[in-house]
Parts: sequence; structure tokens; C-alpha cells
Amino acid sequence: MPSTRSARDKQLMQLIGIVLVILALGFTAAWFYLQHRERLNSEIAYLTIPEVAISRDGHSIRASFALRTSAADAEWAAASKPALEQVMTKGLMDADPQRTLAPGGLPGLEKTLLAASRAALRTDKVKEVLVTDFLVSEGDL
Repeated sequence: MPSTRSARDKQLMQLIGIVLVILALGFTAAWFYLQHRERLNSEIAYLTIPEVAISRDGHSIRASFALRTSAADAEWAAASKPALEQVMTKGLMDADPQRTLAPGGLPGLEKTLLAASRAALRTDKVKEVLVTDFLVSEGDL
């Protein structure tokens, strides 16, 4: 009888050891996954919107944009690029050229475009809109 009991005890200890190793591997994998997600959410990604040009009321505006998102949302931003281009075009159509050229005008336009892009796409994944090139000219294109 003693040999059967020690064999059962040995099998039980091996089973407990295997379960502990599996739990340790599971917790380690979960920790690495959470670290990866946190890093993606903290990394910055930019989506560039090519030159947008509008002409109205005797003036023309031409601008290029960069939209800041998290790295985790970079694929979403790339897929949403056509809609974001439309938002930027509408934002330029609504922009007042004199106000935009005044001190503080470009940051105001950037804030307006940020709010418009968040509202149009119903998300806060766009963290910032940056005007990278901006040109206002008298006369139509």
C-alpha cells in the first residue's frame, strides 16, 4: 500500500506543478499583451491628408494636413481617410481667410477641424489636426 500512496502523491504533485506552470505562462502572456496595448495607445501616429484646395468668394485656399492618432488607431485612420478629406475640404470652405491669417487664426482653424472631424466620424480617435501647409490667395484657382 505505501507504494501506491506515494505514486498517487507523486502524480498529484506533478499535476499541481503542471497547473502552476500553465497559470504562470497564462499570466505572463496576459501581462505582455496588456503592455503591448498600452504601448500602442501611447505611441503617436500621423495620417497625412494631401493638398486640399478650394475656391470661393474671390479667394482660394490651399492646405495640407496631418492628423495625429494613437498607433492603435492608425489603421482606422487610414481606412477613414476619404471621409477625413471631405471634412478638411468642408472646413476650408467654411473658413474665413482674413480670420485665418490673423494671429491665432491657424490654431483656431485646427481646433475647428478637430471638432468637425470628431463630430463627422462620431469618434475621438483623432487627437489633433495640424495644418502643415497653408496658402491663401486672392482670385479663384
